[in-house]
Amino acid sequence: MSSRLLYVCEGGDCTERGSGDLYQEIKEQCESLDPQEERVKVRRYPCFGACECGINVTLFPDRVFYSHVEQADVQELVEHVLGEGKPITRLQGQVPDDVEEIIWEMLDSPY
Repeated sequence: MSSRLLYVCEGGDCTERGSGDLYQEIKEQCESLDPQEERVKVRRYPCFGACECGINVTLFPDRVFYSHVEQADVQELVEHVLGEGKPITRLQGQVPDDVEEIIWEMLDSPY
């Protein structure tokens, strides 16, 4: 099984809401449980275009889009992305479907 990609938005609005610290916390927790990044790679993403819903985090290729993510959600998020927990439904479905679809198309693109 190839590793999945967890992207944390680093656009202006998400950064103002603390996405840098959130990214660091998620990355550290994932690396402590998956040091070789065999299950998930945590990366920054320039902007998802859903600024009003930030902090936004996506899991690809699973097509899971989380919004309004906070530090309090990190442990549950890490458990989910490492396959030890369920998707966090309270953080889903807050971004318009067309915005999500554009993100999936960009992430699917070979460019």
